[in-house]
Amino acid sequence: MGRVAFCFPGQLQEKPVLKEDHPLREDPHFKECIERASRQTTFDLFRFSFKEEETGVNLRLQVATYLLSMIHFFRLRAEGWVPDILTEHSMGIYAALAASEAITFEEGLWITEAIGRILEREGNFSGGAMGSIVGLPFGEVEKIRQELNGFHLSIANHNGSMHFVLSGEEKGIEKALALALSRKAISATRLTFNIGLHSPSLSGLREEIRDLLEEIEVQDPKFPILNHWTIRPLKKEEVKAFLSEEIGQPVYWDRCVEKLIREGVDRFIEVGHGVTLTKLIRWINRDVESFSAGDRF
Repeated sequence: MGRVAFCFPGQLQEKPVLKEDHPLREDPHFKECIERASRQTTFDLFRFSFKEEETGVNLRLQVATYLLSMIHFFRLRAEGWVPDILTEHSMGIYAALAASEAITFEEGLWITEAIGRILEREGNFSGGAMGSIVGLPFGEVEKIRQELNGFHLSIANHNGSMHFVLSGEEKGIEKALALALSRKAISATRLTFNIGLHSPSLSGLREEIRDLLEEIEVQDPKFPILNHWTIRPLKKEEVKAFLSEEIGQPVYWDRCVEKLIREGVDRFIEVGHGVTLTKLIRWINRDVESFSAGDRF
């Protein structure tokens, strides 16, 4: 047997649908996490699953992503799964830190909401956007970015050799997606974000985030966490600086997967509701096993 990596996804792009007969609703770990969350947040996962929301959708998606990742983590551990290492994509870092016991479940939830509110505030007037481009190599995507350099575009996510996400001004993202399609991209689509995540435009939030984390006491991670930016395991003393800076830095998911494979990982488990990372891993390397904990119902 090789090594096992637990992979924590970033924000869901669609609401999780948890109908009354969904088997997860009867899971004891689901019930426990929902009860623990209800003690400190007004967010209601059931209500969000069915109610049409006009505002604050991204913040609610972030909290839902965190809760579902933690529920599936506890389920996997109860089934006997033991990760050799954790890795994470974008906002998946909050659940990864809680799963590693570097912070508590409650602290992870609080950080998710607190940073989410900052991003929600910035998104209300930033005029930012994000767009996914599939089917063009890095050089072509970079060429598009440079051609539209007046719109402050940057490559936010390196998800694979032919899959990238651009961040920047909304008008620039629209133009970039149109150019990508004209140059034979397989797909070029807007993401739900109204802010340019993982771009230098958010670097100015560094001190505000660092201040809100001041009272959090970080512990040594129980499981090593390979982070999405420097592609190194996070040390306890680096966590707060990483959290304050990573929203202005790119996500190198392809490098994370490639590094883990080189180090003997041959089983990747997506610890969340969807299959986003599972698909990305299969595109990067089809010889390793990859599945989602949330896709087993």
